[in-house]
Amino acid sequence: MRQQTKPFIIERKPSRKPKPDALKPSIWGKLDTDIAQGLQDQRDREQAAATGGDDRA
Repeated sequence: MRQQTKPFIIERKPSRKPKPDALKPSIWGKLDTDIAQGLQDQRDREQAAATGGDDRA
């Protein structure tokens, strides 16, 4: 077998896959969180009305 003329070098390149811990920002910005919060507030009000939290006649 012949002797190698050049040194054998291994390069480790970073992966192109996104890291699982890196949170990708939403394309909608804060809109989706605002809508989710509004829906949660609405559910809370409806639940309070159903349990008698609102004593309207």
